[in-house]
Amino acid sequence: MKRTFNIILVVGCVMSIAAAFVISVKPAGTTAAPTALIETAVLPSLPPLNTNPPASLQDTGITRHIQLKTIIPERTKNKVTEYVVRRGDSLWSIGQQFDLEPETILWGNEKLNGAAGILKIGDTLNVLPVDGVLHTVQDGDTLEKLQELHGTPVEEIFEFLGNNFDLTQPPELTIGQQIIIPNGYSPIFWSEARPPGAAQTGSSGGYPSDVPNLGTGYFIWPVNGYTLTQEYWSGHPGLDLATDFRQPIFASDSGTVVFSGWDDTGYGVMVIIDHGNGYRTYYSHNEANLVSAGQTVAKGQQIAESGSTGNSTGDHVDFRILLNGAFQNPLAYLP
Repeated sequence: MKRTFNIILVVGCVMSIAAAFVISVKPAGTTAAPTALIETAVLPSLPPLNTNPPASLQDTGITRHIQLKTIIPERTKNKVTEYVVRRGDSLWSIGQQFDLEPETILWGNEKLNGAAGILKIGDTLNVLPVDGVLHTVQDGDTLEKLQELHGTPVEEIFEFLGNNFDLTQPPELTIGQQIIIPNGYSPIFWSEARPPGAAQTGSSGGYPSDVPNLGTGYFIWPVNGYTLTQEYWSGHPGLDLATDFRQPIFASDSGTVVFSGWDDTGYGVMVIIDHGNGYRTYYSHNEANLVSAGQTVAKGQQIAESGSTGNSTGDHVDFRILLNGAFQNPLAYLP
């Protein structure tokens, strides 16, 4: 009986396998389904490239964005272009934008001669294609005279493509013609602050010298939180520090206030502190002063609120350090 059961079980398995095989095999003569009825397999699309990695993958916890494009001001290689002054601009910051020295911005605009650094919002400035000078031809000018004035060899001036000289003919200059002097230079003039009412006797600079020696000789930044918009250069012997309106201004070192008021030479509302050790510090373009002439102040004491008075394109403090009558680069003294 057991033997018979096993035989029946085996036969059943064989028949099941055979039936499954018959069902899975396409019957002979069957044609394929029309191509239009077959669903085309579509590969899954890749997700868009994300140039900003998720914050969870960053070690510092600070979101960092990859800058795919750097915006550079347009400037031709050989021609003078124009730039309109905006809020907060200075000759130094404009030069930074165009990879030029601030002197080049000054020397490219004769209307700024004698008033280095004086800009007004909306002014249109010439921007040279290279560092140098833009010279307007006067009666009697020659390339030899331009070489003498600006220090660039005649050949370099003549062959500079932006001057459009016919290199097959002797150079001809016409009155009023503007000539680019590549790598040239000119004198720089700027007015030192001469506040009205200040004593005209005493040490160099026109201010009294009989003040106590209160200075330490070590200086602190006059504002907390700023943007450097102009460094020390030949036409600006100080630092411009952009601020918020009425941001506190502090004494950079202890000393005596020798001037607090309005300056007519372009510095607006200004404070000058004599530290009694050969140093003076200047704080200009303030909205309001909080100290008076003759008052002694301590290092770090608030002396003014920042603003944009005088010749200024935005809220900032013009900070200067004077040593024995000569302006110094404040960056050499600040921590």
